[in-house]
Amino acid sequence: MAAPRNLLRRLRLRQLLFLLLLVSGIVPLAVSSFMLLQQNREILETQEKGYLTGSARFLSVELDSFLASIRGELDQLGSALLAAPPAGSADDKLKAAWVPGHLQEFLSRRPELMALRVLQQDGFGPNLAPASMEPEVEEALRDAFDEARSDGGPAYRFVRLAASDQALAVVAVRVGDEAQRLVVEAVTRVRPLEEFFQQQAQGSVSIFLVDSAGGMLWFQGEDPALEAAVVDSPRVAELVRSPLTMTQEYELVTAAGSERMLGHVSPVEESGWGVVVQRPVAAAFTAVREMVVRTAISTAVLIAVALLIAVLAARRVGRPIQQLAESTHEIAAGNFGERVEAVGIGRELVELGRDFNRMSGYVQSYVGQLEQAAQANRELFIGSMRAFTAAIDAKDPYTRGHSERVAAYSRVISKFLDFSAEMEHRVWVGALMHDVGKIGIEDRILKKGGVLTDDEYEVMKLHPAIGAEIMSRIEQLKEMLPAIRWHHEAWNGKGYPDGLRGEQIPLMARVVGIADTFDAITTNRPYQRAFEPDFAVKTITRLAGARFDAKIVTAFLRAFEAGQIQVLRGAPKSVEPPQPVAVQG
Repeated sequence: MAAPRNLLRRLRLRQLLFLLLLVSGIVPLAVSSFMLLQQNREILETQEKGYLTGSARFLSVELDSFLASIRGELDQLGSALLAAPPAGSADDKLKAAWVPGHLQEFLSRRPELMALRVLQQDGFGPNLAPASMEPEVEEALRDAFDEARSDGGPAYRFVRLAASDQALAVVAVRVGDEAQRLVVEAVTRVRPLEEFFQQQAQGSVSIFLVDSAGGMLWFQGEDPALEAAVVDSPRVAELVRSPLTMTQEYELVTAAGSERMLGHVSPVEESGWGVVVQRPVAAAFTAVREMVVRTAISTAVLIAVALLIAVLAARRVGRPIQQLAESTHEIAAGNFGERVEAVGIGRELVELGRDFNRMSGYVQSYVGQLEQAAQANRELFIGSMRAFTAAIDAKDPYTRGHSERVAAYSRVISKFLDFSAEMEHRVWVGALMHDVGKIGIEDRILKKGGVLTDDEYEVMKLHPAIGAEIMSRIEQLKEMLPAIRWHHEAWNGKGYPDGLRGEQIPLMARVVGIADTFDAITTNRPYQRAFEPDFAVKTITRLAGARFDAKIVTAFLRAFEAGQIQVLRGAPKSVEPPQPVAVQG
């Protein structure tokens, strides 16, 4: 739980807004599109199956009605012949003079009929047929006659003329009783059904007419391989024997390979045949695939548009807040004049930008006032320290301005040691206050015009400790105390007041010690006259490693060679760093 929370905290606002828009908008769109796609797919598949089912049923009903109509008319014809005068046997009735004309008239009223025969049980009777009847038609007539005569029910045969690819149906009907019995046969063209088949069998749809055993009777098309596959398919034969109301999916194996088919078998009740309407699954569901592609494309376009809107909205909403955050960082870094543009989506963001600018202005004003107050306090503090040190220096006419000069020299040496501005200021203040302890030395010793006695010198050596003790009560000067207490310590440990050695001596105290020595050599004292700066430099260089830190001496020499250290007279006023630095520990 903590990991996702930490991840969310690391995200920018516009990224978070983008994710929220993504989850709340695009994800539901994608899910709904997927569900709609599945639903439409099922609908299209159902429609395709319904089309095949409806086509097969319609064709079978049409063919069934057509055959039933022919059978009924033949039955009426035979019954009328048996009931007509004169009384007698069926042979006598067929030999009546009016029978040939009546049969011819019957045949002429039905242009789809190609031949008509009315036969007795022995197979003799009127035969109205073309002179040259195809052998397969003759054979179908004989088979139908034998079946009708023996079974008593109607018999049907389907003939497909190879030469003309014409579809013919042979219908045989037995009428009468044991005393008078006739078999009426007719050969009829199935042209209306052929035309219907041609209309329905478009594109990849195949239509077949099979017998009760699954044998091929008629095939709409010119694909022998597909025809052979249907004939050899046990699944098709099974469907013909036990037709289902549902469209089935099965596999046809041809020389070119196997192919999944979607088909429906509808029985022709009158003849026992079956109408098979089938279509390759790939072709049947082409519309489904096209719908899937179109839906996927449209969904992708919508998602892309939604993503673009989400990106733009997240950027438009998040940008003002991001600017506020960046401006807040700038203010936290001390840049109090930062402002933001009061724009954005929604009144709240505009008002937030305006309030932020007002707040930033107030903060800038208050900080400016604080800086002025701090500067005033600093100047007051520094002025007080200067006045204090000046008062101390004034006790001895030979050391007047000494503290200011030592502070100036110390500051220059600090620059050549690459101290920070804050450290430079601390060294400067420490150097300015380094002799503050002389306030505790008796005037008779401090103002003595000659060389001090050993006892007097021991008293004078107490001024660093006295100064540190006095200044330790001022919190802001605690970091400058090392310069006050230890500026007379020596690198070899022979200094005072604590005899510190080497790195034990604080860095700022080492700097102030060299500056103090340079000023002492180059100014007049009761016990000596002022020496030239070169002499002072040689003296300090000679004492490197003994009294002074060689590293500090090197920085002092570089400053002197650069002309940054020159002998100052009086109390210099330009020794303070140009920019204010906080004086506190």
